[in-house]
Amino acid sequence: MKYLRLIPVLLLGVVLTACDTTKKLYEAQQYDQVIQRVAPEVCKGKMNDKDINYVAASYHKANQADHERIQALKATGQPDVWPEIYQRYCSMKGRNDALKCFPTKVKKGMNYVKLDLDEDMTIARNKAEAYLVAKANQLLNTGTKADAEMAGKYIEQLKNTNQENSQLLNLQLKQALYLVDKVEFGVASDYDLPNGFVETLFDFSVDELPSGITQIYVSRNPSFACVVVDKLSVSPVRLDEVTFKESNGGKNVEVTDHTQNKIATISGTIEYFPTRAYRYYSVPFEVKSTFKNDYTTIKGDREACSAETLKRQNTKPVPVPTDESMLIDAARKLNDLIAAELKK
Repeated sequence: MKYLRLIPVLLLGVVLTACDTTKKLYEAQQYDQVIQRVAPEVCKGKMNDKDINYVAASYHKANQADHERIQALKATGQPDVWPEIYQRYCSMKGRNDALKCFPTKVKKGMNYVKLDLDEDMTIARNKAEAYLVAKANQLLNTGTKADAEMAGKYIEQLKNTNQENSQLLNLQLKQALYLVDKVEFGVASDYDLPNGFVETLFDFSVDELPSGITQIYVSRNPSFACVVVDKLSVSPVRLDEVTFKESNGGKNVEVTDHTQNKIATISGTIEYFPTRAYRYYSVPFEVKSTFKNDYTTIKGDREACSAETLKRQNTKPVPVPTDESMLIDAARKLNDLIAAELKK
């Protein structure tokens, strides 16, 4: 019986402690923490008049403070205020959403009104993203590591504002490139790549690389990115022919225009790894090496040929490049594509 009598006392102690904690948070002006602490309990039907009063007061005071701050920021007319404006709109919406499950009677008693902030939030978010992208690019374009590190602050803000921003991954990659001296790539393919292919693929001159990068090298376990060759093909040699006749002064000639064709194609993805601040993503590519040679032959009297045919007759068939040489040429084109990708 002694222990049974203690139970109500212990429960009362828990309630008093909870109320005391809520009161302390409120007095410390930690209004969002008050809402986070009490709102879920009220939504479960656990009513405590004092706690509800603290939530009501916290809700209105926090929203009023955010509203006043938003108006003050807008009044400056400066573009750098929009990230904070958007975050404050998010806070207001978060509080509003946290209380929407309260019983109707409770909401009415605390003067709760559903806030329609969608349009304001969209405008603020768009302006915040535009500013953060511009600021990050401005810092990254200086080419210094110090500014690249500073750009990280704005990139992180952009990530918190909208993880799906179309520029986010490029900015994260660009920052990562400025923060290293050497870039480690890998190559993966189920195809047998010809000798010299990989060496050609990563044969960069210094002026092709982003500022600060001194070397791109190949590793079996690359930390930065991997070129994945999904398709590698070389077409058979194709010879197209068109034959026609020409006449001049009763003289005739049969003219045949020939075209030699051969195409090598490489396609796949450049896959960037989740190092530093950026998450995994890939960029598709397709490059082609094209061989084409036109030449003309005649049968008959040369004097019957037109001036244009005589000019073309000076062309000759040439040896068709080997499959390996065309794939190496395609690797050079992929090299240019990678350099352009890294310099975006």
